[in-house]
Formats: sequence, C-alpha cells, structure tokens
Amino acid sequence: MTLGPLIHPVTVLEQCHVSPSPAPAAGQPRSLPLTFFDLVFLDFPPVQRLFFYDNADLRDAHDFLLRELPLFRESLAAALHHFYPLAGTLPCGIRERVSPPEVAYSDGDSVRLTVAVSSDDFQDLAGDHPRDTARLRPLLPLLPKHGSSHDVLAVQVTVFPRAGICIGTTLHHAVADGSSYVHFLKTWAAIHRLGDERRKAVVVDHTPPLFDRGVVQDGDGLREAFIRDHRDLVESGDKRLDDWDLSRRPGTVLASVRFTGALLRRLGG
Repeated sequence: MTLGPLIHPVTVLEQCHVSPSPAPAAGQPRSLPLTFFDLVFLDFPPVQRLFFYDNADLRDAHDFLLRELPLFRESLAAALHHFYPLAGTLPCGIRERVSPPEVAYSDGDSVRLTVAVSSDDFQDLAGDHPRDTARLRPLLPLLPKHGSSHDVLAVQVTVFPRAGICIGTTLHHAVADGSSYVHFLKTWAAIHRLGDERRKAVVVDHTPPLFDRGVVQDGDGLREAFIRDHRDLVESGDKRLDDWDLSRRPGTVLASVRFTGALLRRLGG
C-alpha cells in the first residue's frame, strides 16, 4: 500500500491572537465549572479536525494573506463573541487544585491563529484513501500553555498554492463536545459567508449557546467522584489515556468511508 510522499513540513507565515469581538457583555459569566459530563474528558488528548477546501484560483500564500485573511480573522472574532469560553483557558489537570476545575475567561483572552504554507500534495491529503497521519500533523495547531493552564482552542490555516486551503483546529474535549463544536463552526461559517451587512442576522437565525451549568443536575455527587478518580489516576502514574494520542503511535493511517444515501437506507432496513 502506497501512503504517498514523505512528510512535508509547513512554513509558518504569520501568527496572531484573535479575541471575541465585540467582547462579551459584562453580565456574562467569566468562569464555567466543568460538569461530570466534561470531567470524563479532562485528561484526554484534545480533539483535532481538518477541513480541506479546493481553490485552484489561490495563486500563492501572499494572495491569501492579502485577500482572505482579514475576513477570516474578523469572522472568527465575531463567532467567538457568541462562544467566548473557547478563547479562555483550562487548568492542566487537577492534581493540587483546591477549587473545582473550570473554564476561565478574562477580557482580552484570545485564540491563537496560525497561517502557514505547505508544498505537500493537496489532493492526496484530502482524499479518502489511507494516508499516514504523520503527514497530517503539520496541518494541526498546538494548544499554547500558560504556566498551569492552557488554551481551549487553536486554529491553523495552511495554504496550498493553486490547490486550496486546509483549516485545522485543536479543541479540548472537556470544554465542547461534537455538537457544541459543530454549533460553533456553523456560526463561524455563516458569519464569514454573510459578511458585515448581514452579520447581525446570524444571532437571529442560530440558537445561541447555553452556558448555564445549573441545568445539569448532579444529585449523586458524580462530579466530586470523577475529580477523585482523576487525582487517583495521576498519583498512580496511569498512562493508558496516552494511547488515544495518535502522535505517539507511528505508522497510523487515516482513511475516509463515504456513506451514500443508498447505503444508509440499506442500514435502516
């Protein structure tokens, strides 16, 4: 089985920090305690996703920086206004913490946005066939750390001249599940597509995220039990969760399987 050419490292062109714009209202909560649903994923590796977009008209990286990046950055800032906890930070574990773990946001917090260029084969990377995950890792951003905490979300845009772009995101699973992530991404895409004139309509057309942790009832004390379990795992030196990190497993391949309407109807039968 041919996995394609050798790994092509990317060249970073620019890094910037994107804050929610406008900033969240003063009455919005600045900290969100993790529920027992969230704590399950506290020590898991972050979730990383790649989106490939064909654009043969994109001449080079300078073309993207000049024409596309300003709107890309502005739409991300506008989407973060509604999902501002994604610009916050999360503690690195709960070993010695006295207060319960929480997502913390302070005015001025931001998401790091990296712009890079790659010489790898865009069509091969974006295909459905098996590809070595080592070739995909340069397209994914790392979560910056700040002492005893780290960012929640990081974004990277990689330009493939005369082929397209790849948007890579790294997100901590304890802060947002798949549904929440898709909600954020759809909001961001809608804002980007509509532009300045109709941007306010996104708030009307899309249900805003809910940050009220009080809706999660925990009469059995599961949250405290999960916190104790996390501390016990750390103290015992348990490393089994490392197996979920594909970067630690060389030779892993990734392939896509397409489910057509006909196949789904057969599954339903």
